[in-house]
Amino acid sequence: MQTFDEARDNHDKYAVCHFKINPKRNITHEQMLQSISMLAMEFGFDPGTCTIVRHRKAKAGEPDADEHYHLYASWRNSAGKCLDSSYMRVRQEKISRTCEVLFGHDIVKGRHQVAVIRQFRDEGKADIADYIEAHTPDLYEPVQSAFTAIQHQSALRQGVNLGKLRQSIRDLRITSESFSEMVEGLSALGVSIQKGEKANTYIIVNNENNQFLGSANRLFEMKKGEFANLFEALQQGKDKTFALSDGESPVNASEMTGEKILSPMPQVIPESTLLSSVPQLTTKGIPLGSGASDIKADHFAMTDSMSREQKASIAFQNEEANRKASVEKETLANQKKFADDLLQMMSDFDKKWKHVPKEPFSDPASRNRVKVREKHESILKPLRTRYHVERQKWFNGSSTRKALQEFNNALKKLRYDRDDFKALDILNNESDFLYCLNWMADFYVAGRERKLREWQADNSVKSYLKAKKDFDEL
Repeated sequence: MQTFDEARDNHDKYAVCHFKINPKRNITHEQMLQSISMLAMEFGFDPGTCTIVRHRKAKAGEPDADEHYHLYASWRNSAGKCLDSSYMRVRQEKISRTCEVLFGHDIVKGRHQVAVIRQFRDEGKADIADYIEAHTPDLYEPVQSAFTAIQHQSALRQGVNLGKLRQSIRDLRITSESFSEMVEGLSALGVSIQKGEKANTYIIVNNENNQFLGSANRLFEMKKGEFANLFEALQQGKDKTFALSDGESPVNASEMTGEKILSPMPQVIPESTLLSSVPQLTTKGIPLGSGASDIKADHFAMTDSMSREQKASIAFQNEEANRKASVEKETLANQKKFADDLLQMMSDFDKKWKHVPKEPFSDPASRNRVKVREKHESILKPLRTRYHVERQKWFNGSSTRKALQEFNNALKKLRYDRDDFKALDILNNESDFLYCLNWMADFYVAGRERKLREWQADNSVKSYLKAKKDFDEL
């Protein structure tokens, strides 16, 4: 209350900042303090002046997590400085992922997971980034909540706990052998499926008062289109069986580990496997080939000795593997199409502007006085030195004349045989030689700059340069 009083006296818009620490497993007192210390360092508040509330509340589907914490930090510190609140959600997710790694909890997929991984790499924490990336299924797919906080509170007023309902629906999907059995099982939960207002949208409503509870596909944790197709097919008398397709060879139960049999979630494809299926890039960054044909879904087989739950779990896992492989194939096919379109755009651009004369002296080094002088000196100085060496030798007139001829040819080729230099002794006088090098470097650069300006002043070139700038930005 003192914090609120001070905020009112200072006419501040905010008084406190509320953080919620809500782990999937209960944490120790020390781990809670460690989490708060990381939040304090990240956002710049004093952990010693915070108000911490431990809240005990059972969560559906998470029997090991009946505790969470509320943290209230003053919006201004003792020095009067406000909290650093920029990109708060991303930074809070970064703290959450850090705690999950440190405490050995399962990695939760947040809405900003990709940005968090990138931030860890920028901070030099590649080990944490790699671990999170490897333990986040469907990393680049958007996160969707099964229901909003408003829907949850609205359902509670109707006597329905959406958290428990979602867990019951999840269990129903795992234990059902067919889509029709899964839909029929909803009646025992007191809910049913109805068509939503939008196309291909289905909702779950309370049977007692027909009140909306949530999106059907989200509560079943299925894709919107996938659920709509299955439900519409069921209405037409076509049922989907959650079982293996014909032709898959069974294996002995002893060849399968318990994790593969019982886990209802699809396996995470290793990063190395994903990277091997991504098309290689050319020097211009354009993919060569889609690589989609190399992607195949990994399946598990079942035996007659397995329980119904085990068979349903394997069927669900295989279905998820097929779905993921299909998504990856479609993604790579889209990448290939984009690459082809981009290459065609580049080709069309070059054809459209092929009438424009080539840019003269496009390399900046060719218009740099120091670079030009160094190049001339590297050509002339060895020849000049060789002449002086040959001239010091006895009875070596032919070699001396040959060295002199090579030096004069180089001067002529570089256009040093100018009337301006006739009074100078380039061959024997070092000062004259250096003067000519500097003068010619300026002369070369001035001419090249003039030609470049003339090229840029051409109307067709102006249009080309504007179009090229727009194309490069595109």
